Amino acid sequence: MKINHRARKLFQFLAAGLPAFLLAVPGNYALVEWAGVSKSLAYAIMLVCQVTMNYFMCRWFVFEKKNARAWYIELPAFASGILVIRLLDWTVYIALVHYVGIYYIVAQLFNVFVFAVLKFIFSEKILT
Repeated sequence: MKINHRARKLFQFLAAGLPAFLLAVPGNYALVEWAGVSKSLAYAIMLVCQVTMNYFMCRWFVFEKKNARAWYIELPAFASGILVIRLLDWTVYIALVHYVGIYYIVAQLFNVFVFAVLKFIFSEKILT
């Protein structure tokens, strides 16, 4: 894959993740501040929501399909791999919030940037 093509795909990947991200930050805040959910659980709930939304956005708008696998067959492979990455994400979040003392929304924003490329590489392998 050419570098320019791959850079364009990375940009599309990040853009496709924007709607889920824009829902996740206020969703995390609402769960913690208004619903009284623990920070750890609230973040985990929002990660599951993001994974689901991002799968469909990536499938439809980012990666060209090489095969005709049905979405309901492909989604479990995508979700399981992404959830492993998100488990790492969640672990870093917990460490930053509970042990380092970083404000939970700042930790969430930090993790977006830290894990973006790793999620892109994995998604590219599954969805192309």
